[in-house]
Amino acid sequence: MKVLIVDDSSFIHLVCKQAFEKAGHTVLDGAFDGEEAVEKARDLQPDVIVMDIAMPKKNGFEATVLIKEFAPDVPVIAVSAVDEDWIRDKAIEAGCFDFLPKPFETLKLIALTEGAFQDGGELKYG
Repeated sequence: MKVLIVDDSSFIHLVCKQAFEKAGHTVLDGAFDGEEAVEKARDLQPDVIVMDIAMPKKNGFEATVLIKEFAPDVPVIAVSAVDEDWIRDKAIEAGCFDFLPKPFETLKLIALTEGAFQDGGELKYG
C-alpha cells in the first residue's frame, strides 16, 4: 500500500512514516499543506491518504474535495487535534473515509488505513 501523509507537522510525518514502513507499506514523499497535498496526490497516485485538517494554504476539507474530483476511489483518513462532532461530520461530508483524533496510536491509524484500502475507500460513515 502506498501512503501519502499530509500534515504541516514534521513530527507527525516522521512518526507516521516510521510506523507505516515498519508495517511494510511504502510512504510517498509527503505534503505539508493543502495545495501540496492536491499536487502530490495527482502526481504520486497514492493508495490511501492521511490528511490533517488544519493546514496552511488549503485545509484538509478543501484538499480532500479537490482530490476526490480526480481520485474518487482513494480513501482519505482525516486527522485533527480538534475532536468534535462537527469536524468529523465535515470531514465525512468532504469525502473522507473516516476521522481519527490526534493524538492517535499509530497501530490504530495503520489498521484504519489498511481497512479503508481493503474496503475500496467506501465511506465508513455518511
